[in-house]
Amino acid sequence: MAVDGVCFLARLVEPGLGDLVQRNIALALLRRAFPAARLTMVTGSTVAGRFAEFFQRHSYATDVLACPDPGDPDPHRWARFHRQLAGLGARVCFVDPDSRGLGAPEARRAGIPVRLGLHGPGTAPGDLTDPLRLPPPVLGRADLFDHASALASALGLAGRLRPGAVVPPLPRSVEPPPDLPGGVPRLAVQPGGAPHWNRRWPPDRYAELCRRAIGQCGAACYLLGSEGERADLLALAAAITAGRPAAVVEVVTGHSLDRTANLLAEMDLLVGNDSALAHVAAALRLPTVVLYGPTGTQFLWARIYPHHHGVSLRYPCQAATHRADELAGRRCAHDCPIAYASATGPYPRCLSDIGVDQVWAVVSRLLGATASEPGKARVSGAH
Repeated sequence: MAVDGVCFLARLVEPGLGDLVQRNIALALLRRAFPAARLTMVTGSTVAGRFAEFFQRHSYATDVLACPDPGDPDPHRWARFHRQLAGLGARVCFVDPDSRGLGAPEARRAGIPVRLGLHGPGTAPGDLTDPLRLPPPVLGRADLFDHASALASALGLAGRLRPGAVVPPLPRSVEPPPDLPGGVPRLAVQPGGAPHWNRRWPPDRYAELCRRAIGQCGAACYLLGSEGERADLLALAAAITAGRPAAVVEVVTGHSLDRTANLLAEMDLLVGNDSALAHVAAALRLPTVVLYGPTGTQFLWARIYPHHHGVSLRYPCQAATHRADELAGRRCAHDCPIAYASATGPYPRCLSDIGVDQVWAVVSRLLGATASEPGKARVSGAH
């Protein structure tokens, strides 16, 4: 069967950028199976608008079709979308395991003849023509390598997938490298990130970690975040450079994803919280050290991110996997707060109990401590 149109149904509920970077795994497999086909990502209109830059420049999809958002019952919008889906003329579709309210039944009604995905609630016999079969999980639960292997098998791709080769490179425009200091390790640090639950290591720990990287490795430190985190990052930079006139520290906020990815590509290491840049770094083959708090998701990418180094105390209550509004009343075994309040805390114990020594042991091994100092002090608020 000639295939000139493929669609990926992914009506996700409040995804972050990291969630979309991970979808490139499935999109790249679909592209490999159908190299000449138009590959359409079908997702909610809010997601399509919010992450327009990602879909335009950093996705393996060729275009995006917006569907009604989760919770939108408007029959007119749904009718118009169903006409658009049928009008794509797609011959194959893949249903994301986390797609909500948009899956194999809708693809069947749209006349898409080949429908791949996992059986789930609302999937009737015949909705899926090619059900995915997950292999026996190695880590107790299916991880992203298991899901990728199942999709590759259903697509009939030759050869076995290798865990370290599953994540495709992040599409980006390669700019000339920025003016960066040479001859010293370059350490990217993301102390913030998504605040929908408290995933952040206390900033005073990041300050101490950066001071060690500067003092013992001669590192130049780049503090990355959103424009809304700028004040916190400047305060962190001041704490790092206090009493250390030779420190090279830059605050980098407000960059496009493309520019951020190009900067990360020039780094030696990223240290940060469980947030989007860790997934971007994995697609850039950049070594990462990621601190895990309440989320229980590290196992998902442990096998497919070969340069990823997780630091976690592995408390039994580190298993928050729901949306923020579903966690409002949740209390863990240590009676910790889930919601992120401010940079001053309070922080959950699974993060505040992680000591700097524990993280530094990993960072120093990756950077290579040389007990040297950079030659010139610099604190910059780069844009």
